[in-house]
Parts: sequence; C-alpha cells; structure tokens
Amino acid sequence: MIRVSNPRSEGVYQGSKWLKVPVLCDAEELEALFDDSFFIVPLTGLFDGKVVDAKRFLNVYAGWIEQLKQGMAPSDSQLREILACGWTETLDSMWLQEVPGKGFLAKISRPIVQVQAHYFSYSRIDRVFRSMSMGEGSIFWGLQFSFPQVFQDPKTMAIQSTGKHPLFEKLRLWSRTYTRATPFLVDGEKTNVPIRIGKGCFPWIGRHPQLVAQGIRVAN
Repeated sequence: MIRVSNPRSEGVYQGSKWLKVPVLCDAEELEALFDDSFFIVPLTGLFDGKVVDAKRFLNVYAGWIEQLKQGMAPSDSQLREILACGWTETLDSMWLQEVPGKGFLAKISRPIVQVQAHYFSYSRIDRVFRSMSMGEGSIFWGLQFSFPQVFQDPKTMAIQSTGKHPLFEKLRLWSRTYTRATPFLVDGEKTNVPIRIGKGCFPWIGRHPQLVAQGIRVAN
C-alpha cells in the first residue's frame, strides 16, 4: 500500500537534469521489461490509490500498437488510460494525497522512473526531428522513460545526485537490447535519430498513419 499523507508532512519533491529514453516498440518487446520488480502508479488525475496491474498496462499498450498496425493512431483519451505514470521498485518513494469523496492524487517523494506518451515532430524547414514536440503534425511514438540526475530532498531541501538507479539502468539495458536508433528517410535523405524503435516494429512501421501522412519512412 502507498502511504496516505499531506504536503505539510512530505514537502515538495523536485527533479532536474533528466535522462530520457523515447521508444516505440512492439508489445512483446515491452513485455520483456516486465519482471514483477516494480510498481506502476498513475501520476495524473484522481484514482483509487491502487497500483496499475502490469498485465493491464501491457494490454492497453498492445492495443495502441495493434491500432498502428491497422493504420490508426491512438487517441488522447486512450493514452490517458494508463499515462502518465511512475515506475518504482519501492512504494516508499511515493505518497497519496486524499481528496475527500473523490479519490487520491499520487505524489513523488524520491526519484522514480516517469513514463509518458512520446511524440515527435519533423520540420522540413531545418530538417530537424524534435522529440516531445506537441501540437499539429506531431507523431505518436510510444513511450518516453525519464529519470532525474539531480533532485531536491523534499524534507531537508538538500540537492542530491541520484547516481545509478537500478530500475532505470535495467531499462537502458533493455533499450540497447531490443531497440535501436531510428533510421528515418525523408525526401530521399536518411537520418539516424536517437528516438528509438523496437526491432520488431520494422515489418509494420510503414503503416504508421502519421508517418504516411507526412511522407516520412523508416529505412529497413
């Protein structure tokens, strides 16, 4: 169980200098990351205070991928079903603020891996791919995993370095094993972009509707 507390007792957590891993992968590739070693907690909106079941998370993600394979992009409402969320190996890193009669808000007290929907955009003016660029023309591209290198202790206010975090290091190893930098093709020009793609995506990525609409391809 996540403890119920209040801002006066807990203080306000802040993180900075984020390391980020943006990746679109097949559902089977994402499943390889799940080994029952961490909890998933919603970070936006009110909820019942319970962690998200790992199978539910994977099933929802698999639904998004199936839509892409069918030439449809998931809607914002579909993405909000399980995102944004925090992944943590210990529930002591979080606490709940109760909203009487409505539910709970999840709060962070120690560094955790933060997960959100990832988008990117491409500008034909300067030929640049921009990660997490939202708005008209943005392209859905799976998940972004983020972890801070520095944080402020919410109680002592001391600035601390996070060092190597076991869960985020496991995630980075998984990323190197199952994904690669994406080789985009635009107007005949190939660019390897740090935005990552799962190796299992290559057979169907050509059906991604937002890539098709903008004339962007992924080279095999």
